[in-house]
Amino acid sequence: MAAESQGNPTTEKILNFLVPIIYGPRVLIGIVLLLMTAFFGYQTAQVRPDAGFDKSIPLEHPYMEVYKQYEQQFGGANQVLVALIQNGEKDIYNEKFLGTLKEVTDEVFFLEGVDRSRVSSLFTPDVRYLEVVEGGFQGGNVIPADYQPTEEMFQTVRNNVARAGIVGRYTTEDQSGAMIYAELIETDPVTGEKLNYSEVADSLEEIRTKYEDEDIDVHIIGFAKVVGNVTDATMEVIGFFLLALFGTALALWWYTGSGMLATISLVASIIAVIWEFGLLHSFGFGLDPFAILVPFLILAVSTSHGVQYTNTWADQVLKGMNSYDASVETFRRLAIPGTIALITDMTGFLTIQFVPIDIVREMSWNAAFGMFAVIITNKVLLPIWLSYVTLKNPEKWGEKRQKKMEASDKLWRPLTITTQTPIAAALLVLAAVVLGASWHLQGDRIIGDADAGVPELRPDSRYNQDSRAIANNFEMGTDILRVIAETDPEACIQYDVMEQIDRFGWHMRNVDGVQSTVSLPQVARQVNAAFSEANPMYSVLPRNRYTMVQAITPVPTSSGLLNPDCSAMAVLIFTEDHKATTIDRVLQAVETFDKQNAEAYFEVAEHDVDAEYCDARTEARREIGRREQQLVQMKVEMGATGMSEVDMEATDRYQAQQKRIEEAEQAHAEYDKTCPVNFALASGNVGVMGATNEVVHQREFATIFWVYVTITIFLLISYQTTAAVIAVVTPLLMVTFLANALMAVFGIGLKTATLPVVALAVGIGVDYGIYIYDVIQREVMQNGKTLRNAYLATLRQTGKAIVFTGVCLSGGVATWLFSDLQFQKDMGLLLVFMFSANMLGAVILCPALCRFVLPLNKEAEQAEREGKVPLEG
Repeated sequence: MAAESQGNPTTEKILNFLVPIIYGPRVLIGIVLLLMTAFFGYQTAQVRPDAGFDKSIPLEHPYMEVYKQYEQQFGGANQVLVALIQNGEKDIYNEKFLGTLKEVTDEVFFLEGVDRSRVSSLFTPDVRYLEVVEGGFQGGNVIPADYQPTEEMFQTVRNNVARAGIVGRYTTEDQSGAMIYAELIETDPVTGEKLNYSEVADSLEEIRTKYEDEDIDVHIIGFAKVVGNVTDATMEVIGFFLLALFGTALALWWYTGSGMLATISLVASIIAVIWEFGLLHSFGFGLDPFAILVPFLILAVSTSHGVQYTNTWADQVLKGMNSYDASVETFRRLAIPGTIALITDMTGFLTIQFVPIDIVREMSWNAAFGMFAVIITNKVLLPIWLSYVTLKNPEKWGEKRQKKMEASDKLWRPLTITTQTPIAAALLVLAAVVLGASWHLQGDRIIGDADAGVPELRPDSRYNQDSRAIANNFEMGTDILRVIAETDPEACIQYDVMEQIDRFGWHMRNVDGVQSTVSLPQVARQVNAAFSEANPMYSVLPRNRYTMVQAITPVPTSSGLLNPDCSAMAVLIFTEDHKATTIDRVLQAVETFDKQNAEAYFEVAEHDVDAEYCDARTEARREIGRREQQLVQMKVEMGATGMSEVDMEATDRYQAQQKRIEEAEQAHAEYDKTCPVNFALASGNVGVMGATNEVVHQREFATIFWVYVTITIFLLISYQTTAAVIAVVTPLLMVTFLANALMAVFGIGLKTATLPVVALAVGIGVDYGIYIYDVIQREVMQNGKTLRNAYLATLRQTGKAIVFTGVCLSGGVATWLFSDLQFQKDMGLLLVFMFSANMLGAVILCPALCRFVLPLNKEAEQAEREGKVPLEG
């Protein structure tokens, strides 16, 4: 029979209820769990990569509301850039290069997911030139429609490029290369299917392979290409996963002394990962390539609990119990603290939902599903499995295990000195010093990207080489911030409005980190000068509205600088890079100018308006835009589902939406006074990054705060004492601050890929801390031992498993340091540190804290000080 487990009455009632349920019909439960594993295995086989641009951005952020509202008019941030750069000293005006440029433009144009209205290169009709000639103006396509590869045509194209003023954007500054711009559509507007980024990336790579040779280099960048590179590394990721499994299997075999016990523990962990993927697919999720951390984490947590369980089971068998009784006793010892730790983990992971970015929220659900799977596999399946295990040659196995225990005692016995008051106090002082230093260092941590390239990939990756080549050869870089100048319809013919936008462009050109700007007023000044025989003195904005009409008429809406009614105009700001510091500086400059421009406008006597009035007016105008977008989407959905406007339900919804638009227009009509131009942030990839960085920075504290609140609540419920909270949470907090300091020291930016790491890795520390504290408090408060002897018993029971798990898991993720993916390398560095630091914090700092917060047996402690109670064993 299993020995009676000592615990409080509530715990005993719970265990007495659970044991018969699990061990009574254990055969039936085991069969059900195996059938469910088969089902989830089938579901796992259906899991597909699920990357998405919109998933990676905070759609609820004000910047992104502006981005989505004007996406159709001015373009989005999901761009693909293909640059062809010639080797040698030749320029692009030759048959081979221009022929290749035309063919690649056509290939990009017909790529799946490409918005064909936004493909642009020297060969597309939106790239035009305008020049002053005798008797007026002359203009046309930069490359004429009747293009033929002749020397005369090459000279014509060269002249047209110069006339169009596109050197640095559509061609390199030395005219040895040319650029093709394209934008991707996230969702097919007809079928509603999501874009497969991996397929797009493969198609782009086929273009590179087809057209790159010794004369022409092809450079490709964009979100789709990043996803493709990450997805291409899947086999490498699987390799790391298998290597971690193999290493863990060998370590478990050595640790348990039994291949069967090692296999059982490892298979249970693999089953947990299968359940995780199965649940993920069952709830309609795919696996985002940037969420590769989660399966490793689930394997790590499951292995941690599995080692604890098999270790305690083996100790009970060594005492003479049979497999069944040993399993029941192990369940009674570990089921409650282990389940508490896992539920705490799962609830803590769900707190990441506070970050309003879909990719982070999906990662949160993924981890929560995994924690649920670990509860089932480690607290139900594994106990049942072990109840049937029969060890071969148990006497020999017991001798080997006993020798390992005696050998480990040589480490455990000296380590117990950390519970003595002077040493414990010294450890806490040292911890406080380290915590203070970490607090100081974490202030240097960067929110966003620390490097100029794509931080998810290695600096020497092909993608980052392409990015550098484009940035070095084109004046207008790959990083664009679109600021939308919101004003009244037909405002582009009003000097006052155009002057504000022009002044804004000049202001931004002088901000450190800005390469150049493009805006409608800039183009209008050039056209106005052209009307005066290109005289530089006329390169100004005309004050006469009719002259202004003349200056802006040549600029089409396809230029991306104005919308059809001229109530919104885009100012394109090209930045040198997308480092967090650059983005912060540029965004701050925009906000400062907008505020100062409005304040100056309101101070003028004839402008009888204030900020509150103009804010309401802007919001009313945006409401019209949002309603019109919804109406367009409604039409798309009606067409995709086969409905028509004559269908009753469709008609009702359609008419209701039109009515809302009329109401919004009436509300806007109430605001009939003129307001200053509202410079709305933001679109372009820099705007998206700025919004993402801001959300990560704002929600970081809330995420970590609620993780710890959850841990605290469950600890208080479980142990009903603040001693548990202090002993378990303090080491976790310290490791969190140390991890932030590590990010600052190694230049790892805090962003969507790294924010969940700290929160998720806390789960391992919670497991360690709860297992250590649970045994210490039981040995002290129920068995009456001194803290030192209680700590020694803890090290012998669970401490050795925690140390083994910490070392094993750190070694497993250490392989990530050799990954070709930079973000996996960064996460590997963080996890190696956090696994190791959490293990040390639980094993050393938690017992030291118990010296001062745990109610100790005063008589036993006094007897120990008098030498009457020796160290046990």
